[in-house]
Amino acid sequence: ATTHHTSSNTSGSIGWTAYESTNWDIWYPSHAPIVEPKWKRQSDIQVAGMLAYYIYTKGEHPFGEGILQQMVNLHEDDPVGLKKLSGGCAPVVKDLLAQMLAREVDQRPYVEQVLQHPYFLSPERQIKFLEAVGNEPEIKSVNPDPCDVSRELDSCHPSKSRSSLLPNDWKAVIDPHDLNTFCAGGAPPSKFDGSRYTHCLRFIRNVRQHWGDKPRPPLKAMGHATSIEEYFLQLFPTLPLVLHQIIREYPDWKARPTLKEFFL
Repeated sequence: ATTHHTSSNTSGSIGWTAYESTNWDIWYPSHAPIVEPKWKRQSDIQVAGMLAYYIYTKGEHPFGEGILQQMVNLHEDDPVGLKKLSGGCAPVVKDLLAQMLAREVDQRPYVEQVLQHPYFLSPERQIKFLEAVGNEPEIKSVNPDPCDVSRELDSCHPSKSRSSLLPNDWKAVIDPHDLNTFCAGGAPPSKFDGSRYTHCLRFIRNVRQHWGDKPRPPLKAMGHATSIEEYFLQLFPTLPLVLHQIIREYPDWKARPTLKEFFL
């Protein structure tokens, strides 16, 4: 099912058209004057979100069961199905689909932005994103000038608490043997504050930049990881998502030459 730019008020399958492409006079005849359904570029994004949810859940609709419930929830901007998502990838999938399924057109991402979401990034590119943020002056400095992004990461923002998707102490997540291996020849583990994710980003950046400088002993907690990128994403699977969520709220950060490729 898809939307088409036509003059028909009934183009597209019922329940599978974007909010603005739906003839709401059929469903809410007394609520508003007749408004011609419209198609916009991002109408297809909402429909793609519906189809992506259908595929991900093997046959369910993001706005509920049955046409009536689906249309009511679409009208009320309530993709109830997102609450049912579970599993390791659920937070990342839920974040992406929530944007794609938004009722307001200007709240939906463009195709190019969808493809830069952490869900679609390879392990190498996700770590490159973390590394790029870790290289920003406000993050890179040992004693940085505080900014909104660093405050959120370090859980000291006056009005925003840190995401519950992140462990409270990132250092405690890393095997002690591996932590010492990573720090050998550089700053000792005690120099990094486990409660501050600006320190976590600097730590990952330092490891990435110096890991190949000399032979290293095997890591104890590699698990199924086959690279240093996969190792860190195995420990912090939601870190790229949380960082993406934070930075996309700050237009000046998204527009930085070093970061704009991750947001377009």
